[in-house]
Amino acid sequence: MKRKTLIAGGFFLATLILMPLLVHFLLPGPAFKAHLESPIPGNFAIYWPGDSGGYSASRVATDEYAAGESEPVMILPPLSGSGILRFDPLDGKGTVTLRGLTIERFGVICELKVNDLAALLVRSVDATVQETDTGLMITATGSDAQLYFREPPIPSAPAYLTVLFVLLYLMVFLAGRRFLTRPPNGFRFHYLLGSAVLVLTCEDFRWPMEIAIPACALLVLALQYSAAGLISAGPRRPRFQECLAAIPVACFFLLIYGPFWSTLSPNRPFIASVKESLAQIDREKGLSGSAAVFIKENEERFNRFFSWRNELLELDANIKIFGMGFSPISKVILGKNGMFFEGYGERKVEEDATAYFDNVTDYMGLIPFSEEELEAWRVCLEERYYWLKQRGIDYVFALAPSKAMIYPENLPERILKTKQALNRPSRFEQLSKYLKHHSTIPFVDLSESLRLAKEQALADGTLSATPLYYRTDFHWTYYGAYVAYRAIAEEIRKSYPAYRMEPTPLQDFSIAARHDWVHELFISALGLDPQKNSNDTYLTFMPRAGSVHASISNFAARGIDDYSLPEPVSNNYDGHQLNLRELENPRGEANTIFVVGDSFSEKYFGFFSAHAKKSVLYRSVYQFVTTPYERYAPQLVIQEMFNMYLLQKPPYNPKEVRRARVAALNGQTGGQLTKAE
Repeated sequence: MKRKTLIAGGFFLATLILMPLLVHFLLPGPAFKAHLESPIPGNFAIYWPGDSGGYSASRVATDEYAAGESEPVMILPPLSGSGILRFDPLDGKGTVTLRGLTIERFGVICELKVNDLAALLVRSVDATVQETDTGLMITATGSDAQLYFREPPIPSAPAYLTVLFVLLYLMVFLAGRRFLTRPPNGFRFHYLLGSAVLVLTCEDFRWPMEIAIPACALLVLALQYSAAGLISAGPRRPRFQECLAAIPVACFFLLIYGPFWSTLSPNRPFIASVKESLAQIDREKGLSGSAAVFIKENEERFNRFFSWRNELLELDANIKIFGMGFSPISKVILGKNGMFFEGYGERKVEEDATAYFDNVTDYMGLIPFSEEELEAWRVCLEERYYWLKQRGIDYVFALAPSKAMIYPENLPERILKTKQALNRPSRFEQLSKYLKHHSTIPFVDLSESLRLAKEQALADGTLSATPLYYRTDFHWTYYGAYVAYRAIAEEIRKSYPAYRMEPTPLQDFSIAARHDWVHELFISALGLDPQKNSNDTYLTFMPRAGSVHASISNFAARGIDDYSLPEPVSNNYDGHQLNLRELENPRGEANTIFVVGDSFSEKYFGFFSAHAKKSVLYRSVYQFVTTPYERYAPQLVIQEMFNMYLLQKPPYNPKEVRRARVAALNGQTGGQLTKAE
């Protein structure tokens, strides 16, 4: 009897805790409606602070607005305590007028006029705020305008709702006490089902507080009645351990289904967006597209507005990465010492093209090149070399290694041991060896210089202070880029002595290090909060006074890093959209050089600007667009390719580029090319 009382009491206490949780899920937070006027469409966002007072992507409510007068609506969760709310009224630069703010909760509306908003305004970032007769005119002076307001007056629940809640809570208490003394004879599932249906069908998903609170109470009572009946029913009663195990199971179901029902709440953005879609269909007198398109659009909306989405993703990522020691996504592999490596999956190549890459299998040497593929790569690169040579343009090709090739000791032990046991070359190693022995084009294997730099840094004890690659990103740091720049410059000086390309010595720079950097897109893709994982090292090369780089662009003030490169200018060449960056240096020896490649080449672009009056950078992985070379007539082209891209078929050059190699080799041999050539 004592155990029975203890078990029933446990269920009773659990349901008493469950009731306020259910009420919390169903009762909406305050709805903020901004009255705006803007000449262009935009996005309005409200951030609420966390426990530490910071703001993150997991604590934001947003809504788009159209040009002209509009009223975006943001639903915030129930706010506890006081704090500073952050308003982001614009996507970028521009002007918007905030004419007022309406806050609604529990059917109570609070209107804030211009003078009220001005009194609540604490400060602004990247924006100027001017109080006018029509509202607060906000002009963005930067790309991320922010306004900070003291927490406005948020309507509280009317007294009758509070009394109703207390009475229902007392009713649950008395009912639970009765279940302790006189448990039912069976499991009454229909009570649970009926209460759930009541909650879900109230007034077409519109739940007034007067109905939502009693519905929650009925649901809790049904749970109590069914649980007590389950205890007393059957050939035997549940053991104490089984009842304890039921508690985490109940918490699990609450965690899974709670956000689901919360997403379907009428005051949530998902339901509002679906209603807007239905209204648009009604205005257009039918679906403009297929039903499948409509379903897909609303599925995407559901995923985007799913309650607690960011919190659940972050919880999943933390459990897998820091608890179980593996990555939550296949594109990333978690190694030792918090270092991430390339995995497998779909990746963007260039423009809108994507392809599948399996970096792990390639690193193991399990998808090697055939002789025909190696020859196809050689021919492709030689075609470009000879086509440029016909126009008096010199060409250098460089292969950039992945982080796994430079830091293999930080790979997961299972991958490292398998690699050592197989002892097979990767595609990078195959192509590097093949080009060195079978091609005459100037070629640089950057893995050699990077390994030497790593060994030197280990010997000097500076590897942690000046890492070659980021821990939480696939790219090399600006120190790794500097090492690559020196290696390419050495090859240019050897192959084309006329350039006298002396690399800028390291002594011409002071290296500024940040140890709180984070690649936000990379970390967010893992499901982690970037603000909680800002612990990587970021290096900026600051040119010393009098050095050649100090007079280029804004390097003297900002240094050479991702934030000081010139903005790309979009150009359309032969149907290909290329984003070109240009740097000017009157002291450069060459007239124009091209730096072509993937995102790795962007890192060393600034270093090469010391050697040419004009340096041009654009991203091109596989394609070879000839128009920019004919327009700019560069003296030198430096092309780099990251080893991941060797997993695709060899590029196929335009017809005129292919002819250049044939013509050049025919001129050398005096006859037709053989099949081997």
